[in-house]
Amino acid sequence: MPHRPRWLAFALTTVLTGSGATVLAAEPAMAAQTIGYPTFTGSAIPAPPVAMTTGNTMQASYDAEAGGTDFWMDRLLARPGNDPAGTWLMTRGRAVFMKTHTPSVLGFGGQVAYWESISDQPAFTVTAGSGSWTEQVAQRWQAPSHWRSTHTNGSLRMMQTKFITHNNVAVDNLAITNTGSSSQTVALRVTSPYATTVNGSELTGQRAVKNNLTTLYPRLSGDGFTATGGALTRSVPVAAGATVTVKVQLGFVANEIPESLSDYNAFRNASAQDAFATHVRAYNLWWAQNLPYIDVPEPAIKKEIYYRWWLMRFNHLDANMPRAFEFPISVEGALGYNNAIVLTQPMHIDDLKYLRNPAWSYGDWLSVGKVSNGGRFVDNPGDPENWSNSYTQYIAEAAWRSYQIHGGQPAVANTLARYAEGDVKGQLSYYDRDNNGLIEYNWGALTGNDADAVSFHWRSGNLDRAESAYVYSGALAASQAYAAVGNTAKAAEMQAIADRIRTALSTVLWDSTNKLIKHRHVATNALVPWKEINNYYPYSVGAMPNTDEYRQALRLFADPAEYPIFPFFTANQRDKAAAAAAGQPGSNNFSTINSTVQFRLYSSVLRNYPNQWMSAEDYKKLLYWNTWAQYVGGNTQWPDANEFWADWNASSRTIQYRSWIHHNILGSSNFTVIEDVAGLRPRNDNQVELSPINIGWPNFAVNNLRYRNADLSIVWDDPADGVVRYAGIPQGYSIFMNGTRVATVDRLVRFVWNPNTGAVTFPSGSATITYNQAYAGLQSPSQVRQTSTQMISMFRKVGVELG
Repeated sequence: MPHRPRWLAFALTTVLTGSGATVLAAEPAMAAQTIGYPTFTGSAIPAPPVAMTTGNTMQASYDAEAGGTDFWMDRLLARPGNDPAGTWLMTRGRAVFMKTHTPSVLGFGGQVAYWESISDQPAFTVTAGSGSWTEQVAQRWQAPSHWRSTHTNGSLRMMQTKFITHNNVAVDNLAITNTGSSSQTVALRVTSPYATTVNGSELTGQRAVKNNLTTLYPRLSGDGFTATGGALTRSVPVAAGATVTVKVQLGFVANEIPESLSDYNAFRNASAQDAFATHVRAYNLWWAQNLPYIDVPEPAIKKEIYYRWWLMRFNHLDANMPRAFEFPISVEGALGYNNAIVLTQPMHIDDLKYLRNPAWSYGDWLSVGKVSNGGRFVDNPGDPENWSNSYTQYIAEAAWRSYQIHGGQPAVANTLARYAEGDVKGQLSYYDRDNNGLIEYNWGALTGNDADAVSFHWRSGNLDRAESAYVYSGALAASQAYAAVGNTAKAAEMQAIADRIRTALSTVLWDSTNKLIKHRHVATNALVPWKEINNYYPYSVGAMPNTDEYRQALRLFADPAEYPIFPFFTANQRDKAAAAAAGQPGSNNFSTINSTVQFRLYSSVLRNYPNQWMSAEDYKKLLYWNTWAQYVGGNTQWPDANEFWADWNASSRTIQYRSWIHHNILGSSNFTVIEDVAGLRPRNDNQVELSPINIGWPNFAVNNLRYRNADLSIVWDDPADGVVRYAGIPQGYSIFMNGTRVATVDRLVRFVWNPNTGAVTFPSGSATITYNQAYAGLQSPSQVRQTSTQMISMFRKVGVELG
């Protein structure tokens, strides 16, 4: 059972919104969570080129700059000079990227990958003239769309601009400047280990990718170059004071991606200037077509939101390879484990569902459903180094939420229901050895927490686990999906399974003396005293009774000596100390995956289990510290979502160790900004529900979110403070559909808007309705028809026709 240990502290959590949710004010908890807020440093964060509108702000921003090659998203996420996170190349194609990157080498030095490193060699390298070239690191500048560096050799200067197109063409523009007083001729030589056979003016080749998942037919060419002796050569005369630009491109052609050949030919035939402009415009157009515009009053958090969108795009594979990576899927750590690992797939889905194209979230659950063959969900078989197991995960639950946002034909919901049912029954069959409705683990790796999972260090053997909560939420998702297609018998069956798990969670694992959920040691029937945040998963999915007795378990979150807001460790810190004293120190790291599950816990608890120990203020601190941790040293110039961090120095407020996997998506957080700060709560009908956690922000906006068949915007501009923050947009807490205002209330409060009647209702709390109207044509999820070529193709791969 291959597994590469992470040795980090992380955990998982699920949110299942209860119908009795209340609005949450930013009141201080009766607690000692005294960490306060972080301080951000760094240069000014670029503002978008246009003001926020209730139409399509991302498209308007793109349109304002579409005639050039300088775009807001590139400026926002640019990394100038010597990057403390490393030399990683941000630009990538749908399958090609640089696993490692060596900037001092002209061309694409380092290790090129097609889904994974092909052979630990560069894509291609360029030698120029005689002598050595020195990169001027201070002049380095890269953005998500491209890299730019300057290299010098005597009186010659080379500005290198390189990028990888969506369809896997690596392009290098080399602008050679002669700063001397006399003409010079520069001899260029380009070689690639993947294209060595002369074919006219090109070099071609054939190479299998890792694990023989597909075969590539690389093609290498350059402007005015001659192919001879396994290399491309050209002599370039450069007059004194002049600049000559040449272009080299390597196409990674694959039969299953016909666009890879057409893209290669197009970029081969284009001038260097046109090739660059075409790519940069297409790359940035994707943001306009896929992202909702999100505005928040804290610039560091706003930038981190867009950095996380880039992370989701960078850690994504759309290789269309049969048998393994045949769907567009997220991968946990393109620069690390680089596989569709079930542990983190639901976290990705929770963010990806808010991209406007449903394929980005549906691809994940279609892929895992197919490769799992109707059983418990397992990692993608394309990477045997990081698969063959079924870890703690809530894919079915997250998949159902993606369906609530995007919808689809009955066949879509039925497919989801079948996969969810197979996972639930498969997990219970495999892990519930004593048939009490709870899964059993005997290995910390199965939780994804490895040596951070302190409960496994108490006593060896199988433990009945609180992570069974995710099997519960999966059963609920299956039940709802079956109900959506009218299969009442299956819906009832899956609900009964969920009820059985819920009962077991609140009885078998409940310590009625100490009023805590605890894992249970199966062989001795003893409750395990050492705990993790995993113990609270049942609260995250709404599986625990909402009574005073069961709410008592939440008291530990008032004490940073037990569960600090930051660092967001896996283990209860008192229990981790007890384990260390007993000779079982394990590891005690922290990661975005921990903050992810904490967001989910707060989201559920603040709505469904109101108490005096956990508050909206605590949630706000978590939001800020999660953002701060992403930035190296808190400097907003350098976001780097490492796989994990360690060695927090509370005195200096510094993270002293950042892990070796960079720009990773071990966790997610954009979903909580949309669902908890802005308050959007996915539903099964055609109504829109908002239920915000009030963290005291005077304004925020989520603009042009794709919501079934319409464009949804949520805007808050506090009318009580006398400041208008969005010119031309009415103040208050508003819903807009397709740019039209349909409801406004005067404060942050939970409310439901009915598009059929225009009615605004308040399930809890109250506010003044300042505007409301009906809006025709909005659909429930099951009324939506997915008709795009991409979606039809994806479902055909699982034997489903979207008629």
